[in-house]
Amino acid sequence: MSGWYGFIGVPTDVGNVACGAAEGPAALRAIGLPRRMGMVDRGDVQGPAYDGTRDETGSRSVRETAAWCTAVRNAVAGVFADGGLPVMMGGDHAMALGSVAAAAEHARRQGKNFFVLWFDAHPDFNTPETSPSGNTHGYPAALACGIGHPALLRVGAFTPLLRPDRLVQFGIRDIDEGERANLRRSGIEFHEMPAVRERGLAALVAHTISRIQAAGGGHVHVSFDIDALDPSVAPGVGTPVPDGLTLEEAVESLRLLGQSGLVQSLDIVEYAATQDQGNRTAHVVEHLLAGLMAGRQGQTALVA
Repeated sequence: MSGWYGFIGVPTDVGNVACGAAEGPAALRAIGLPRRMGMVDRGDVQGPAYDGTRDETGSRSVRETAAWCTAVRNAVAGVFADGGLPVMMGGDHAMALGSVAAAAEHARRQGKNFFVLWFDAHPDFNTPETSPSGNTHGYPAALACGIGHPALLRVGAFTPLLRPDRLVQFGIRDIDEGERANLRRSGIEFHEMPAVRERGLAALVAHTISRIQAAGGGHVHVSFDIDALDPSVAPGVGTPVPDGLTLEEAVESLRLLGQSGLVQSLDIVEYAATQDQGNRTAHVVEHLLAGLMAGRQGQTALVA
């Protein structure tokens, strides 16, 4: 198991213009997060500015999104090559296409099964045909499963990056009509908030871990959008949705995932520093990371 964590900043919101996520990595450094968490700061990836132009599919800034995701893919692959666990700090959630692409390729090289656990208020399973906005931050989970814009499908070394039956989503509560049809057609397992409230997030995550272990284990990539949390917990997000996860259940779930030894890469995205209240959400990010790290170290995660 990798012994160090590589902090990769992705200061962009090309997937959802003006959501504020571009300022997230700098704000996390400003509170000293990489240093306090004992992470190796690998710096920021770079990419083009938001253009906003719609292409023939109605999608916005596809070229810019592809360039940023390619840079993310290369940065994440660099941490893998050096023996670390990459932590991609977005940035909007479109950037997860790059980290998933690197993780999928790494898992294939190691001969491991590849799984993605997606914590989010939104399933991000739109395609150009179903997206009401054309914003690419609504595409990455579908793209990982081989569905969507051809230019973005080319970010990875192969497609699909992920078998649909190896994607599990938690905390979902804002789904576009066409997106729901995409999810059902693809057979994605997604847990909406009523199911989370009924069964408990930690229980759902523990069940998922058991299923992965029963299937022989593998490489688990966790992609955590801060808006999975309730806005009362994490106000610093660009697209808040009420009735979200509590911090305590999210931290406990990440602790369980860390304890499983399966998690080998992580995204924490959509931290919109410009929307935050006194660094509250920045410290929420710290607690989430601490939960995963505590689990990997066999400790109990604490939420202050």
